[in-house]
Amino acid sequence: MRPVLSTTSLRTHPIRDALDAADRWEYAGVEVWAEHLWAQALDPTALGREAARRGLVLTVHGPSRDLNVTSQNPGIREESRRQYARALEDAARLGAVVVTLHPGSLSSSRDAPEAYWPALVEGFAALGAAAARLGLRVGVENMEVRPGEFVTSPRQVARLVAEAASPALGLTLDIAHLLANGQPLDLDGLEPLVVHVHLSGSTERLVHVPLDEGIYPLAPPLARLAAFYRGLVAIEGYAAGRELETVAANRHAFDRLLRAAGATPP
Repeated sequence: MRPVLSTTSLRTHPIRDALDAADRWEYAGVEVWAEHLWAQALDPTALGREAARRGLVLTVHGPSRDLNVTSQNPGIREESRRQYARALEDAARLGAVVVTLHPGSLSSSRDAPEAYWPALVEGFAALGAAAARLGLRVGVENMEVRPGEFVTSPRQVARLVAEAASPALGLTLDIAHLLANGQPLDLDGLEPLVVHVHLSGSTERLVHVPLDEGIYPLAPPLARLAAFYRGLVAIEGYAAGRELETVAANRHAFDRLLRAAGATPP
C-alpha cells in the first residue's frame, strides 16, 4: 500500500504546496479535490504534467459541497451530476488513476432511503459509462452515519455497483467512516471492488483528524487490507493551523501503522 497526500489536509494552501509536501515527505502522490482545482483555476493538463515530472501519481476526489446527485430538487440533482461529470473530465486531463465520488443523500430525513435508489443507480450508471470512455475508475465512497446519508457501508456500495452494472465503478473504502459508524470491516467477497482507500483518524465527535489523534485502532483494518490490497491510500487527516506539520506526522504514522499491521512500508 502506498500513501497519497490529500489536498484536503492542506486546504488553505495552493495545490502546488501539496506536490512539494508529497515530494518532501515521500508520499507516492497527491489526491486533488476537484473544488480546490477549480477554486485555484489551475489547468489540469499542466498540473498533471508537473506531477508526472516529479514522479507523483494523482487521484481525484470529486466535488461534494452543497451537492446531491439524488436530490428531489431537479435543478440541484442535475447541477450535482454536471459537476461530477466535469470532475471526471478534469481527472482524465490530470492523468489521474481513480476518482472518488460521494453517493447521493436524502432530501429530507423523513424520506424512505429505498425511494432514492432508482435515481442513485441511474446517475452512477451514467457516470460509470463516462468514466469508462475516459479510461478512469470511479470509487464510490462509503459515507459516515449522519442525517441524510443512506449509503454508509461497503455492502451498500456493492449493491450500487451491481445494479449500475458498470465495470468502471468500485469502492473507495473510507476506514474512518466505518470506525466512526461503529461498523466492522466486513469485506468478505468484496475484495475485488476496492479500488481506492481513504485513511484518517476519528474520534467520538470528529472524523478525518490526524492519524495519531484518533481513538480507534487503525492497524487491524490495515492488516485486513494488506491481505489483498496493493493500491493507493489517501491520507485525509487534518488539523487547522498546523497543516504542514500534520502531513509530515501522518506520513510517519502511516509507516508505523503498516509495520504494526504486519505489512511492509513503501
